Amino acid sequence: MSGIAPTWDELVKIHADTLWQVDFFCKMTVTKTGLKQAFVLAFLHVGSRRVICSPATFKPDKKWMLTQAESMLVQAREADLPVSYLIRDNDNCYVLDFEAVFEQADVRVKPTAPRAPNQNAFVKRWSGSLCYECFNRFITFGLEYLDHIVSEYAIFYSESRPHQGKCNRPLTGDWSIVDELLGREEQVVCQTRLGGVLKHYGRQAA
Repeated sequence: MSGIAPTWDELVKIHADTLWQVDFFCKMTVTKTGLKQAFVLAFLHVGSRRVICSPATFKPDKKWMLTQAESMLVQAREADLPVSYLIRDNDNCYVLDFEAVFEQADVRVKPTAPRAPNQNAFVKRWSGSLCYECFNRFITFGLEYLDHIVSEYAIFYSESRPHQGKCNRPLTGDWSIVDELLGREEQVVCQTRLGGVLKHYGRQAA
């Protein structure tokens, strides 16, 4: 029937190539003065599942938020990933000046509806995977160490980790060779990151 509004899933598919989601995740971090909660801001491009993460901070104030907004736009441009829409939740850290950075770049910022976590599901699923597969196995000492862990996981997520939404292929690179059966003379090798916490199996290089 004509005139029927599209569902949320249909809207996401229509705008996936220019649609981003943003969300905070946090980690208790050991400092010289004791445990402190560190925050990281993650931007996820829905179409490609590419993720841009901010440096960790103990104080996500207005100045820091503006810096991350500007940095995200630069990194997205360098990666040739268009930005037309950004979905955020209703966290108070998303100040008006943060949105103004995107609006000046012709990006429409849309808050999620109350009690509708599915509207920001892709980036929340990413941070959940990060915690389950990586964060829960580490005690982090300082912000630089935390940044290193996030960076290593982001690389693993894009280049090695299988993705059901992408036919169980990584987000970058060519896995066509993996689809072929291994010859008897070939071996499967294990590549690791973060001391073996993250593992990826593939053919042995010729």
